[in-house]
Parts: sequence; structure tokens; C-alpha cells
Amino acid sequence: MSDPSTLALAQAKSPIRRGGNKAGGDALGKRQTYMWAALFVGPNVLLFAIFIIIPILGAFALSLFQWNLIRPPVFVGLDNFTRMINDPRAINSIVRTAYLVVGGVIPTILISFALAVLINTKFPGLKLIRTLYLMPIVISFVASAVLWGYLLDPRWGPVNWVLAQFGIPGPQWLESTTWALPAVTIVTIWLRIPVALVLYLAALQNINQSLIEAGQLDGANFFQRMRFIIWPSVRPVTLLVTIVTLRGVLFESFDVVAVMTEGGPLRSTDILINYIYQAAFDRLDFGYASALAVVLFVIVMILTLFVTGKPKGEAR
Repeated sequence: MSDPSTLALAQAKSPIRRGGNKAGGDALGKRQTYMWAALFVGPNVLLFAIFIIIPILGAFALSLFQWNLIRPPVFVGLDNFTRMINDPRAINSIVRTAYLVVGGVIPTILISFALAVLINTKFPGLKLIRTLYLMPIVISFVASAVLWGYLLDPRWGPVNWVLAQFGIPGPQWLESTTWALPAVTIVTIWLRIPVALVLYLAALQNINQSLIEAGQLDGANFFQRMRFIIWPSVRPVTLLVTIVTLRGVLFESFDVVAVMTEGGPLRSTDILINYIYQAAFDRLDFGYASALAVVLFVIVMILTLFVTGKPKGEAR
């Protein structure tokens, strides 16, 4: 027969042992979870670092040098940035870019939201319209630019022909220093609408219909429901649409400008991303082009922080 004191001691140690095994199992499970997470996330982080982080850091470093791919890089400090202040073309490209941002982002948000509200309703021909609004996504940017170059041709383009039917003289569009940038802005809006439209459509379909029905019972008309119920409900999506559209306008407009105008006429469509490309690959001035790219990066960061910043008076 066992000693009672021995049995008591064994029973006292048993829960500690079981608890220790449980703690060890939890630690092993967490370790395995972290290993699987690193296995799946690691390649993405590695590719992001190789193709995004390292090039950004390289652009910041290269902006401090003068380099033409032939001679060794020469350190010039901040001379590329001070040179930018005295460069009329750099100032012009920044102004043109600001015009494109204001003229491209705001109309894209408003038009895509209005179209999403229209498409979210049921009416004849809805399936055809849902197919048509995805066309800019299917067509490449270069093909879209070529297509719009034909549509806006001042001599035989369909746009001026339609205007002539109403007695309106069509402008020279891409051949005019006044109308070239508005034409590029129109094409940019057309290319950006589908993505924003899809995001807004998904947000509208997630709105609680009881809120809209309650507004109807309270006597709210269509515009009141839009202002006080629908628009506040899609406000978080508007933030996402603004950031996505802003990125597309600043970076993806290069294809449109390069194909349709090449920055002309008389640099009226010479946006910053186009100037960066020409400074780097036409003049082989990679240090100055990197400085321009850094300025564009800073502009994007400032605009993103401004858009994502909390409004005054919002609860923290």
C-alpha cells in the first residue's frame, strides 16, 4: 500500500504537469502559426521590398547625384532640387499636374457615384449598361488613348461631327493649347470611372434598406435620401475611391499623354510624370529625374494624408 503522503504529493504535482504541457502546446501552436504566416506573407513582402521599397530608396539616393549612365555618378547634394526651382518646365509640369488632379479626381467621384446609384436601380437595358461601363477596364490604356485620339480628331472625329449637328463649332482638341489638357482630363476620367463605379456599387448594395424605407415613410424625397442616408453610408468607400483615383490620375495618365500629345502642344499637357520620363530617358539626366520623382512622391504623400485625415470635430 502506498504512503498517503506520497499520493498527496503526486496529486499536487499532476495539475502542474498538465498545465505545463498545455502551455508548451500553446507555445508550439503559436510558433507553427507564425511559421505558416511567414511562409505565406514572406514572398509578398520580399517582392514588395524588391520592386517598391528599394526603388523608392534608390530614387531618394540618386536624387543627390548627377548621373547620365555613361560617367560615374557625381554627388551634388541638393543641387537637383534647387535647380528645379529655377526650371520653368518643372514649375509648368507641377501646375499641369495640379490641374489634372482637380479636374480628374472630383468629376470621377461625382460621376461614378451618380452612375452607381442609377445602375443600382432596376430598369430596361440594365445588363447592357453594366457591360458597357466595364469597357475601359478591358481595353488597355494605350488602345484607349489611340481610340480617343481618333474620336477627338478635329477634321473627321465623331465628337466634332456630333457638335456640328447642333451648330457648335468643335475645338481643335489635341492641337490646341487651350483644349489639349481638358481632352486628356476627359480621357483620364473615362478610364478611372469603372473602378470607382464598381466600388460604389458594392457599397450601395450593402446599405441597410430599412434606413431608406424609413426615410421614405418620413416623407424624405430622393435628394434628401441621397444627402442624409445614402451619401453618409458610402463615405468610407469615397475615401478609398479618392485614393485609388488620385493614384491613377498621377501615375497612369502617362500612357494617355505619351500616346495622344507627348506633352504638347507647346507643353500644355506636360504633366510631371511625363517630364520625369523625358528627363530620364531622353536627356539621360537620371539624377534630376529622380529629384522630380521625389517631389511627385512627396505630393502624393501630402495629398493622401490630407484625404485620410480626420475632419475637425470628429471624435477620436
